[in-house]
Amino acid sequence: MSYWVTPSEMADYDRQTIARGTPGDQLMERAGRFAANLAMRMVPQQSSRVEVWAGPGNNGGDGFVLARHMAAAGYEVVVVLAATDYEKLSKDCLRNLTRFRDADGTILGMNRLEDLEDSRPALAVDAMLGTGFHGSLRGSIAACVNILRHRNCPILALDSPTGVNGATGEVDPMAPRADVTVSFAAPKKGLLIPPGCGHAGAIFTAPIGVTVPGTPDRVALDLQGVRALLPEVPVDAHKGSNGRLLLLGGAESMPGAPQLMALGALRSGVGLVHLYVPYPAAPAVSGRIPEALCSYFLPGDVTSLPDPSGFGAAAVGPGMGAEEPTEKVVSYIVRNWSIPLVLDADALNVLGGHLDSLAEYPGHCVLTPHPGELRRLTKVGDDAGSPEERLEARWDAAGLLARRLGAAILVKGRPTMVVTPEGGRTLVPAGGRALATGGSGDVLTGIIASLLAQGLEPGPAASAGAYLHGLSGEILAAEGSFRSVLPSEVAAGLRRALALTESDDLDTLLRLEGRWNGRLWHIP
Repeated sequence: MSYWVTPSEMADYDRQTIARGTPGDQLMERAGRFAANLAMRMVPQQSSRVEVWAGPGNNGGDGFVLARHMAAAGYEVVVVLAATDYEKLSKDCLRNLTRFRDADGTILGMNRLEDLEDSRPALAVDAMLGTGFHGSLRGSIAACVNILRHRNCPILALDSPTGVNGATGEVDPMAPRADVTVSFAAPKKGLLIPPGCGHAGAIFTAPIGVTVPGTPDRVALDLQGVRALLPEVPVDAHKGSNGRLLLLGGAESMPGAPQLMALGALRSGVGLVHLYVPYPAAPAVSGRIPEALCSYFLPGDVTSLPDPSGFGAAAVGPGMGAEEPTEKVVSYIVRNWSIPLVLDADALNVLGGHLDSLAEYPGHCVLTPHPGELRRLTKVGDDAGSPEERLEARWDAAGLLARRLGAAILVKGRPTMVVTPEGGRTLVPAGGRALATGGSGDVLTGIIASLLAQGLEPGPAASAGAYLHGLSGEILAAEGSFRSVLPSEVAAGLRRALALTESDDLDTLLRLEGRWNGRLWHIP
């Protein structure tokens, strides 16, 4: 499990580690060596040319350490020093520049940038500014960034792409888009939220010996965290032991929503799915998903609803329409049922007058609003201030709602955030443009309900569900275009997302991650 930090907090943790006896030079050596090992996985041919663009500070020092290790391993390494005055180099940067130069390393100054015109690097390493950037790029750094961003090769950023504010996610217009970012000790907040997450590529965290205290409101979910959350499945499992799930949704004009919900549930491991739709939708739904049982209820007639006893969880809302019949059904369910419950889409749209009843709901509950639905539920706006301030306002509103209702709240968006009544906040750095199609949320609802039926608590079910949902979409986008990904394909792609989660295939991650903006991994 990872915990995100701000750059100023990370600087404090660095100072504390150094004060306890670990020299800063040793931390830099660990960071650069770790990044070099990752770079060599990205470019396995040892004769390949690698450019390292190094700034005058400690980020540049990390780059010189990487350059020394890659050169020793047989790579053709050239370091471009993005500075005109050696006297302005940090002590540790100058020390590692000297070590690289004394090992016969090649260093180009600003007066030799034209030497790069005919070179074709296999990898460029961005080690210019790191996470402490704020303001705008200028001078030597700006000149180098302007060349780096057009190098037509993969870019590995050390700690942060140059030009991304590690605290707020703000991005200089010139900032390069990294294919991979290796974040030292802990992921920085600005790399996990827009627009910074769109420049970070795949984010790998590197343990370098700095202790980062974890708090439940700073969780950044990663691959290993998801694996730990998934339910154990014994070798003698059967359909009854894998959970029974009840799904209610759909309308005559929206028969696809409940089917997508069922597909998401079935692809995420639940044993039995019983799908109930309003009677007018039944002809369009019945038999379309052979693995799901299908029945119907009468719109607005609560006496025709199924008996929830015997089910491990239920999900209600997708495609039902925000009319009076739906309000009657949702009101009855929150007042009379007690099994774990996921409320989504139209169930949320009709919930406004029944929040007090939901607060008394005896079972576990997960709400999955998008930002507009959250505003309607909380009456709290999030349209003022910077992008970071709007995100924080949204998450704070979700936290208040979670405490009021005693429910887990999954706020959809980039990134997705799951908040719990106990004050936990889990940032899910998965998903993106591939999921921006009607019906994607229905698949997510099915996944979360499936995990609830398999025995997960609301927070873990929502967090793991959102991660797998986003990962599936990103795998599909990496194979083609994010524009053409369908929600039904996202449901089918869960088998690959789960397989990757279970296997932790680093080489697959490295091949795909140029498309996986905002991904967060640990190297196994």
